[in-house]
Amino acid sequence: MRAVVFSRYGDESVLEVAERPAPRPADGEVLVEVRAAGVNPVDWKHREGQVRSDRPFPLGMGWDMAGTVLRTVPGGPGVGEAVYGMLPLPYGGAYQELCTVPVAALAPRPTRLTFEEAAAVPLAALTAWQALAAAGTVAGRRVLVHAGAGGVGHFAVQFAKHAGAHVTATASARNLDFLRRLGVDEPVDRAGADLSAGEPHDLVLDTVGGAVQRSSWALLRPGGTLITLPEPVDEAYRVPGIAARRVIVAPDGAALGEIGALIDRGAVHVEVQEVLPLREAAEAHRISRQGRVRGKLVLSV
Repeated sequence: MRAVVFSRYGDESVLEVAERPAPRPADGEVLVEVRAAGVNPVDWKHREGQVRSDRPFPLGMGWDMAGTVLRTVPGGPGVGEAVYGMLPLPYGGAYQELCTVPVAALAPRPTRLTFEEAAAVPLAALTAWQALAAAGTVAGRRVLVHAGAGGVGHFAVQFAKHAGAHVTATASARNLDFLRRLGVDEPVDRAGADLSAGEPHDLVLDTVGGAVQRSSWALLRPGGTLITLPEPVDEAYRVPGIAARRVIVAPDGAALGEIGALIDRGAVHVEVQEVLPLREAAEAHRISRQGRVRGKLVLSV
């Protein structure tokens, strides 16, 4: 089978499309013919060596996939069924023609989505879903999502609105209308607005890290919650009376089933900026690394 692999850590040039043996499903795993694979920042962080596994080179790439079932398990999806899901971290293997996935990580592909659109959902949507769940009740609360037009962000603002929150989100000026279309109450130009001048928030979702995390403490009311995704909580900046934790996404087929139902009802929009062929995985990484993606990038397999 064709697979995107790399044999050393480095920049985009280390990626290559190679012929690899077909994977063999272990107990509890389903064999899927991959039709599309989502691209996430964790992918190029893995390629650069920021996220490592204990497996030897060459290593596979990617955690988001959508495809059709070739071999299943008792009680699992039927052969030929269209599914989508997230592979467990840290072992990538979605940028390839065949992959094995734990049955508990799979859900039926939302009927209104193409395979490419479905592949844009799992990791980013589950990250947003689990981050909001970690924060507790959001109904009636003021929620701020940093980088609300990105992969995780555009799902987070929609989930928060669906749950009854008042949502503020930051983005570049070109994406403010996009945020409005997603239902964001207060779209904010990240380059110019002073967030501290407004009403404090009950929940801040930091999808960026670094200076964004450090500045987020001051944007919360006493008793508020900071959820950070790309890096641990920086304890040097912790503010008494503010709850803070990092959320690391985990596969969850049941949650993807709920998310898929929201998508099929038209309550959640999936934004795909661009679909590239598998052979252009390096270009997809280059685009993702620039950090200006609206929604998601996807590889067609």
